[in-house]
Amino acid sequence: MLWLYILLGIALFVALVMFIPITLRASYKEEFWCAVYIGFVKLQLVPAKPKKEKKKVKKQTPKTEQPKKATEKKPSLIKKYGIEWLLNLIKRVAELAVSALQDFFSHILIKKFSLSISVAGDDAADTAIKYGKYCAVVYPAVGTIVRVVKCKGYGVDINPNFSEKAETEINFDFVARVFVFRLIALAVKHGIKGLKLLAEVKNEL
Repeated sequence: MLWLYILLGIALFVALVMFIPITLRASYKEEFWCAVYIGFVKLQLVPAKPKKEKKKVKKQTPKTEQPKKATEKKPSLIKKYGIEWLLNLIKRVAELAVSALQDFFSHILIKKFSLSISVAGDDAADTAIKYGKYCAVVYPAVGTIVRVVKCKGYGVDINPNFSEKAETEINFDFVARVFVFRLIALAVKHGIKGLKLLAEVKNEL
């Protein structure tokens, strides 16, 4: 019976690990801040924590001259297999990468997406031009993100500020989550496809 309890314990531990959430939090208000949470463990990415400098003792070793070996240039892949083969390989790799990215983003849940921009320029005309440029870039970009990724809630607010001596201000708050088992499933699925592609390329070479 002991081995059964051990197996159940291992299965329970694996299940708990698989359902650990990985959360990305980012914000901007005068300074950019970003951190990844793996469960309750926080890994701060930006600003990075200063590392302690370690003093390295350089060891002086006598330099010995080694005879230079004559290297023979190998023929390039284009010359050996043709441009069509290389283009086909690039196409297959690109298709695999796009499929993996689409799969990855489809499993991400954006829990919070808040962006507020107060646009200011040198004068009223400059402010109006900058406001139009911001809107032309930000709104389509956010629309694309919302279509690709599952989004629980988001808000975008862009307003022109015609006050004198005003400066452009940006406030950003972002929280996204994905579970460990999703990442493992994606790694296995697309990893197998990648290995198959690598095996096919090796057979062709």
